[in-house]
Amino acid sequence: MTLYTSVQNSVRNVTLVALSEYPTSPAIFANENGSEPAESYVSISVLSINQVGGHSTSTQTNTDEELSIRIPYEAFIQFSFVGSNSGDMAHSFNQRIKNNPLVLEECSRNKLGVMRKSQVRRAPQKRDTQWIDNHNIDVTFSYFVNTQQLVDVVEAVVIEAQIDEGIETAIIEILIPEDFVITP
Repeated sequence: MTLYTSVQNSVRNVTLVALSEYPTSPAIFANENGSEPAESYVSISVLSINQVGGHSTSTQTNTDEELSIRIPYEAFIQFSFVGSNSGDMAHSFNQRIKNNPLVLEECSRNKLGVMRKSQVRRAPQKRDTQWIDNHNIDVTFSYFVNTQQLVDVVEAVVIEAQIDEGIETAIIEILIPEDFVITP
């Protein structure tokens, strides 16, 4: 699974818990060319993903001779609630996303943190000859990407010094793994 898909799935999981009082209302992703649900629903749109700050790299390798690299990101997500229940759904979601213990637990389980959220914005849309109720909320989630980088290691450096007739000689021996490859 790619990182982007993993973030999408995590956001959807959190959304379903935040909207648990609307179990028949689907949570779909925007712009997927599917048919529009007949009942009220929420459309999830990943507007941007930005790296924030720098990386954090471990100073020691693990037992597999890998360095751990940790990079912080923020995902800016728009939730569009559509249909006759959209106002109630949006208000419930807005209240639960940062305040409900079950939602916060689901965020933790999916390795997301809620950083910021907007207010509920009403944005009705005209469809053919009628107006469809629509409400939007923007939420910024934080998450970390952890990667492993295999590194070649030097197993030991041995320095021996000898002094013969006032002349110091150093013998340096470097022990490297047999599968060590030097690339230009």
